[in-house]
Amino acid sequence: MSEPSPIRSVAEIEKNEPRTTSESDSHAPDSSAGSTLTKKFTLFNIFRRVHWPQTLQWVPDNFTWPKLKPIIRSAIAAWLSTVLFLVPAVEKKILGQAGFLIVITAFMSPPSDSFIAVVERESMILLFVSAAWGWSCLGIKLADLARVNRNPQATLLDAVTGQYLEVAILMHPALLEAVCHLWCLHLSGKHNHTVYQSSIYPKSNICLLTSLSLCICHSQLPHCFRFRSIRKTGQAIVLPIAFHSAMAILTSIVIFPSSVSAQFTTQLALVIEPLAKAFELHQTALRKDPYSPQFFSAVDTISALVAKSEASLAPLGASARLLGRDLVYARFPPPDFSELHSVAKRMAVRANGMTRYFTLLDSLKDKYSVTPVTSRVGTPVPGSPAVSRPPSPPRTPVHEKEESEVDSPVTPTRRSRHPHHHHAHHHSHRHHLYNSLLHLSLAPKKTEHAVGVFESHRFLDLETRLHHPEIEAHTKETNQLLSESCTPLLKSCQVSVDWIQDWLRFVRRGSLARLIGGAKQQRALEQRMTELDTIRKDLSTVLDEFKNNKRHHVLRPWNPFLDSDIEVEKDMPPHRHLFHCYVYQYHLLQMATNVKTMLETIHKMELDHKEMRLWTPAHSLLVDRHWHLFEINEDEEDPERIQGFPPGAEGDDLGMARGRDPDALPPRNWFEWIMRSIYRAFAELGRGNTLYAIKAAVLTVVLCVPLLLQSSAQFAYENRFVWAVFMGQSTLSRFRGDTLFGLSARVLSTFLGVVLGMVMWYISSGSGEGNAYGLAAVCAVTYPFFFYGRIYYAGPPMKVIIFFITAILVIGYSYQDAHIFAPGNPGVGWEVAWRRFLLVTAGVVAAGLFSLLPPSTTIRHYERRAMSTTVRHIGSLYCDIISYANLRNDMDPQEIVTGLIAIRSKILRSIALKSNAIYEFSMRGRWPARRYQKVMELQLELAYSLSHLFSVVEHMDPAWTRAFLRRTRLLDSDFQGDVLAVISMINTSLRTGCALPQITPCPLIDRFRGHMNLGLHVMNQESEDDYGIPRTLTLETLQNEQYMKFCCGIATTYGIISRLDRLMVNVKEIVGEQYHIHGAGVSLPTRVASGIPLGSRTNTLDYRAPAV
Repeated sequence: MSEPSPIRSVAEIEKNEPRTTSESDSHAPDSSAGSTLTKKFTLFNIFRRVHWPQTLQWVPDNFTWPKLKPIIRSAIAAWLSTVLFLVPAVEKKILGQAGFLIVITAFMSPPSDSFIAVVERESMILLFVSAAWGWSCLGIKLADLARVNRNPQATLLDAVTGQYLEVAILMHPALLEAVCHLWCLHLSGKHNHTVYQSSIYPKSNICLLTSLSLCICHSQLPHCFRFRSIRKTGQAIVLPIAFHSAMAILTSIVIFPSSVSAQFTTQLALVIEPLAKAFELHQTALRKDPYSPQFFSAVDTISALVAKSEASLAPLGASARLLGRDLVYARFPPPDFSELHSVAKRMAVRANGMTRYFTLLDSLKDKYSVTPVTSRVGTPVPGSPAVSRPPSPPRTPVHEKEESEVDSPVTPTRRSRHPHHHHAHHHSHRHHLYNSLLHLSLAPKKTEHAVGVFESHRFLDLETRLHHPEIEAHTKETNQLLSESCTPLLKSCQVSVDWIQDWLRFVRRGSLARLIGGAKQQRALEQRMTELDTIRKDLSTVLDEFKNNKRHHVLRPWNPFLDSDIEVEKDMPPHRHLFHCYVYQYHLLQMATNVKTMLETIHKMELDHKEMRLWTPAHSLLVDRHWHLFEINEDEEDPERIQGFPPGAEGDDLGMARGRDPDALPPRNWFEWIMRSIYRAFAELGRGNTLYAIKAAVLTVVLCVPLLLQSSAQFAYENRFVWAVFMGQSTLSRFRGDTLFGLSARVLSTFLGVVLGMVMWYISSGSGEGNAYGLAAVCAVTYPFFFYGRIYYAGPPMKVIIFFITAILVIGYSYQDAHIFAPGNPGVGWEVAWRRFLLVTAGVVAAGLFSLLPPSTTIRHYERRAMSTTVRHIGSLYCDIISYANLRNDMDPQEIVTGLIAIRSKILRSIALKSNAIYEFSMRGRWPARRYQKVMELQLELAYSLSHLFSVVEHMDPAWTRAFLRRTRLLDSDFQGDVLAVISMINTSLRTGCALPQITPCPLIDRFRGHMNLGLHVMNQESEDDYGIPRTLTLETLQNEQYMKFCCGIATTYGIISRLDRLMVNVKEIVGEQYHIHGAGVSLPTRVASGIPLGSRTNTLDYRAPAV
């Protein structure tokens, strides 16, 4: 069993989950919400029973009545916009030559969200588009003032020929256009590639509409030979978009209106539902044999459900942002739901912590091929007696009777999963590792040297010293005891979470239904309150029973060894099994506490608000003075920075650790200070998105040249060259791989779109010039299907947007050119289609070629630099957590939590961004994508492990925290020097690409274990300070809840150290090794005894025979 990789989990979630944070994300596919209604319609059942391929699984998953509501709303809004466009009087007198923009905007910004979200988004669109129009007017006005040749009697037909163009006057609008495009594309680049882009704030779409407005405005320069023509450009762009915004707001009020509170509860249900299923599967997994395939299958499903729940937190946060501005007639004030949001985030992290127990049992994931020795009470070093075999000579002073603190170390190579033979003899593991490394170094198709050989020798030392023949029996026994102790609490949590889901569905019921229900609804409410009281009491009772009695069941194997009246002949089971059980029990205890907190919050909401009333955002708008349009602050994807990471705190003992400028001393005077600030300002221009925006602005100006030259202006205008300009600038991305992916996706989507557009046009008009009634009928039939794909398509959203926009452009231009006479009409049907496809292809190919020109940024380089930054900040948080454990009163825990969330978000964005790296072809060789994937997975596991460690430290008493820090050597300067040196080496090697030393402080786990081996004891009996904790190990100590947290902290720390060892080996696979010392990896006595020369490290790997 191995924990599902984050990449696979995210990909599955993206395939099965909608992208929007709207009411469109109503209920989960198999949610019982709306199940009563679904049973009434046979169509729903038939549709969902059809076998769909995996690529189309999103179709039946979203085919439920709640998820069809935003489809109907969006389709009606788009159809009404189409009707307005088809009305001759509106089209000619109001909308103008670009009237089809009202339908295009309907597909780019459908009203599928709540009312407040739609109002906010449409307001932003109108603001940005109007600003773009005003900026264009400024450029055209300056050009008009600079004009030399004036002819007020010139007609539009004369103007489009380009005879009034003057090269000198084009500099003003071209420069202003470049500046505005630079800003728009810089802003779009920040949010176009983030994995958590909110549909409430589709900033990239808003910027695209703004850029489109600029392109259309500047394409009118040939006939803007007098300033009063500016009014027509504004009429052609702003008015259609304004009509769309009005239509979107109107339909969001009238047709299946949705509030932010309903949207939030819908998203909260998507977070809660996988956890409810996970509770049930936890009970199943604990009942299974931990070496059976059924166990591994259950654990894999649990991990996938937890990942799905965590992925739903991002849209939940987007909905929570607008709770204070909701306008709703309901019982509960929208801000009260924010507390549920906080609890849900903690529950998702604790659910991840519960899966750590299964990871500890997985020999493929968190262990080297090592088994522990036995433990026995009463030995000179309590807890770990010597084995009846001589140990292999260690390189560092390690006690020969020591055992793994909690878990076994991790091998640098992975083996295939086998549910049995977990206790296979260590010679077979050694032989397998030898063959794997030898094959890596001698394979004829590979020229890379073997890496991690030094670490492999050290890992084999640990394996030969630590061997326990009864590991499988002990694992099965403790897993069974864990099932007995935790099953009642798991069942109670499952029942509680199921009730919370029912309550969320009850809250989402409309106000009209409650008013009609009357007394019936009141009785239902009273019944729910009774159920809530019962469930709260039951959960509290089971939780107290678990704390005081049930959780002690796992101590049965160790109880006889703690009773002096009982003489036990067999050896004490290894203490790591108890530590594993305590890890699971701690996270389950925290999870149950969070579930109880959520029930208490719901109970308080029910008691405080019994009458329905109108809740308005007036108070929020008046009190909140920090509100601004872009409230979700997302800095650009700078590989040197982590968005949202808080600054470090000052230190009083050793001072704050800060970097220095290696090229300059601190400024001595005001002049040096000013020049330093100017230097930093210019250095900011070299950041990724700024360079991308400058490059995209230059591309836009270059593509606009045919529109601005007298010789080509008429040709460009008649053939709508603005399509090529817009598609070129929107295709160019910051990274070369994204640009090439956009090139292929846009060409394919455009081709399919023109085909669909021609089919719609010729069905509605036949061989005629266009029939308004026929086109309206065709759109009425097709729009529901279009918006189903537009909102729920599981692939990149730009693909489906370009596909539908192209189809609308074909029918829009065809109908417009058939009914409105304008210079340069592209024609109808086929004539529009081939021009559209050809110009789009020209624009995207130009963007693809331009992306190859410097400065050219690759995803490959970005990923390596981003991983370096992530490792550096992981080290910073590692130090902050230890500092908080030591001096918690001097630090703000919220800053640590914020930093942990920021690191996880950065890693997930890097994982999502990596998918397009395959488009960055290179003649030097293939990119090692799997190696980078392993490193990012380890970093994500480290980030979660740090979250779990911080949780343990937060809930541990000061005395036990001191004992914990001493036991784990987290305040030992020698050990921490090695840990931080490893983090620093990994950071530097990833940043510079420099090879790592062949001999490093790794494996750190050897130093972590080698300091002392106390087994179940808290501290050494000879220790000078006992911190008020009993020195003698008793049953009362093992039953202490603080002892459980103490053991969980040790297990978590062990996992962090072992993952750092694995991270070192995996980074070596990327950057390689250097500084080879012949003979340093294998001891001299072993080489002499074996009679085999060391030889080259690429041909011979000489391992020492394990001591038996």
